[in-house]
Amino acid sequence: MSNTLGQAGFTGLGITPNAHLLHWGRAELGYDNQLPGLRNTTGHNWVLGFGLLPNVEIAGRLAANTLHTNCLAANCGARDLSASGKASIGLDAQGHWRLGAGATDVGGAVTYFRTLYGVLTYDQGPWQASAGLARRSGAGINGSRSPLDGPFASLAWQPLPWLRAHVEMADAQAWAGVRVFAPAAWLPRGWQLSAGAHQRLTDTALTERQWWSANLSVPLYHVPAPAPRRPSAEPARLAAPASPAAVASDPGAPARQAHKSSQVAGLPPSDGATTPLPKPGSRASSPEAPAPEDLLQLAARLQDAGLEDIWVGRMADHSIAVRAENASYRWNSVDALGAGLGVIAHTLGDQPTAFRFILTQRQQPLVAVTGQADCLRQWIDDAASCAGGELTTPGMQPLDALHGGADWLVQRGAPSSETLRVIVEPVLRTNIGSEVGALDASLGASIGLQLPLWAGASAEVRQAVPVYETRNYEDGGVFASRRVRTQLERVAFTQTIRLPVDRWLAPGDPLAARRWGLGAVTGQVTLGRIGGWWDGALASVRWEPAEGLHRVTAMAGHFRHADPGEPNKPGPQSATPILGSYRYYVSPTRTALEATAGRFFYNDLGLQLGLRQWFDDVSVAVYYKRTRFENQPVRQFGGVEISLPLTPRRERAAAGPVGFMGAERFATGLETTLREGRGNPVRFGHGLLPPAPTLDATFNSDRAGLRYFEDNIRRIRDAARHAVP
Repeated sequence: MSNTLGQAGFTGLGITPNAHLLHWGRAELGYDNQLPGLRNTTGHNWVLGFGLLPNVEIAGRLAANTLHTNCLAANCGARDLSASGKASIGLDAQGHWRLGAGATDVGGAVTYFRTLYGVLTYDQGPWQASAGLARRSGAGINGSRSPLDGPFASLAWQPLPWLRAHVEMADAQAWAGVRVFAPAAWLPRGWQLSAGAHQRLTDTALTERQWWSANLSVPLYHVPAPAPRRPSAEPARLAAPASPAAVASDPGAPARQAHKSSQVAGLPPSDGATTPLPKPGSRASSPEAPAPEDLLQLAARLQDAGLEDIWVGRMADHSIAVRAENASYRWNSVDALGAGLGVIAHTLGDQPTAFRFILTQRQQPLVAVTGQADCLRQWIDDAASCAGGELTTPGMQPLDALHGGADWLVQRGAPSSETLRVIVEPVLRTNIGSEVGALDASLGASIGLQLPLWAGASAEVRQAVPVYETRNYEDGGVFASRRVRTQLERVAFTQTIRLPVDRWLAPGDPLAARRWGLGAVTGQVTLGRIGGWWDGALASVRWEPAEGLHRVTAMAGHFRHADPGEPNKPGPQSATPILGSYRYYVSPTRTALEATAGRFFYNDLGLQLGLRQWFDDVSVAVYYKRTRFENQPVRQFGGVEISLPLTPRRERAAAGPVGFMGAERFATGLETTLREGRGNPVRFGHGLLPPAPTLDATFNSDRAGLRYFEDNIRRIRDAARHAVP
């Protein structure tokens, strides 16, 4: 049975829900040309939903009788922005029975359609039956009420993949409908497009006699990639080295644990604090060390694969040291890691050559792999008897130590500092469901010039250019101060550096440094103009110890408004943000739980709690924030944000003095006020973060822990297979 998102923001039919959910990792947009439950049911009903977690779906709903009428100047009818959610579980192994519960019209400043409900669904072949009980909150604004109340039931029949019919009952009323689905061959892989027609069977003013709806559902989790050359075997699982507690109680644990479980099936471990690579003469050392021309060829192929700042050399134990910068794989550094490993395997894999590969991002060590090139090549080609190597991240040990004492043959090949990057990215500012307009937006482009200077340093200039704006964003409009305008929005210098906390706090004690993750402390300073009219400095520190499940960040800054009092340039005369945040990564579902508290950019005090769910390189976040300006009441907000890449998975490598690139990520979202009473007040400036470069961007959009790379072994191998033609 094909399930679709209904008008109230739940998976179901026309009016009633069932116990199914949007599949985990799917997004669906629905539209109905009526508003059930209002006195005036004509209008526009938009719903956007996400399968956020394995057993949870969420949705946002915009219900509006009119789209452009100013409710403060004329009668615009109803206009409501709200959220819905549903949780569901299966009750039997065969998947016939499901039980769900949910709520509609949660949040927002006003309530038109709030209902709490529980539902039981039975599926058998082409038939689906649901029954449940709902309770609406009573009369809403101007006599509105949810059509879902009391006992309800539905029956759906789908005799063909492209056709579904149903009848449903709720609040002693009945409706029928039919829905047609576009053939899968007409659409991109995993997409679903459908349209429905609905008919009222009883005499009620809750709905129109007839109305129509349309839905588009897309997967968020598909990563396009060439087909593998041969069927892929299950990759062996990587495990982290010994826990800090085990290291503290048993000094030999790191070596034994690394050899036992931190590998993909048996490669020699890296030379961490206590674990040396095999000595010359063992299988890991080459019968004939690679010739200089082989190492030069390795550097050239790494450059062809889109990597920069390439270093290739030899270690005292005859292993090969390789270091390269990810500059082309904008979606995910996992792809860059796989590309580098693929080149190493293709170039050195004819012999058992030991290697130590460090991938950097903005010249900061991000992840390392140590192993044996012939085994790496076999692992890439699906041999179950050999492994790709051992993963290490800064939370486990300082990565620079892996290359200590290297004799470099190639230094800074394809230097990033010789290419000026031209970066073009969209800028979108929206206001949805306000009293002055249902859909308001200002669209523009940010054109930036970025030049890497030295390790961790870059200079950046950005110019904003407007492209399109609705009436309320024009000069004199309600949102004019927030529109995209032609202006120089950033002129800044940024320096990122790994802080040698291990040498400060645990000199000569690598076990203590490893136990506390002291190699994973990074600092960043930005100086200059940000946000169009703010001059000052921002400093950040990031710590992500051990496997990367925990991350702590602190930031502080001071900025002065370049043009205080200008109405089109909002904000206080000076901004002194001081913020701390903590993130916990739930590895099984790739979910990040984060809390941020302190003084935000506009000097309001408060906190923000959020959940970010990753679907490969797309993320969906929901959040709640509560802040207060001095001498003002506390304000509360809820919102949802989607973040996604817009560039190709691998961009063309920069060549020559100028290279053109897209933005690393594009994010947009919706936010609404909570517990404000009647009306939809528009409030700006609460809970803002400084519009400056972030350390999360350096660390693969906060996806740089050992556990994350372990979870993406299959993708690493896929990228390695296609790194070399």
